[in-house]
Amino acid sequence: MSDPTVEGKPADFHACAEELRALLAHERKAIVALDGERLAWLATQKQRAVDELERARRSEPLTPAHRDVIRALQLEARANAMLSAAASEAVRALLGRENAGYDRRARQVTTSGGRPLATY
Repeated sequence: MSDPTVEGKPADFHACAEELRALLAHERKAIVALDGERLAWLATQKQRAVDELERARRSEPLTPAHRDVIRALQLEARANAMLSAAASEAVRALLGRENAGYDRRARQVTTSGGRPLATY
């Protein structure tokens, strides 16, 4: 992705938001493909884009249009988190691990299924 700053000037809010939206779309594709390496790279790119978006937001007065864009980005990020959780749950089920609840420190406890995957 390109750096949205131009000659030291703050980046345009909408350009930064579009870059983040594109990164979120790439993240969804990487989640579906279970591409961990790509997801790790995207995490650093998203952090950079969010930082740049925050700088751009501070350089302009916050308008209702800005708020709408931020809400839309929050929804996309939440959808990605739900997709990631579903993918993790599916992989755990495939491996025969089940959620057994939570321990006293609210950490998720898993149990192994009755038998491991068949080997050929």
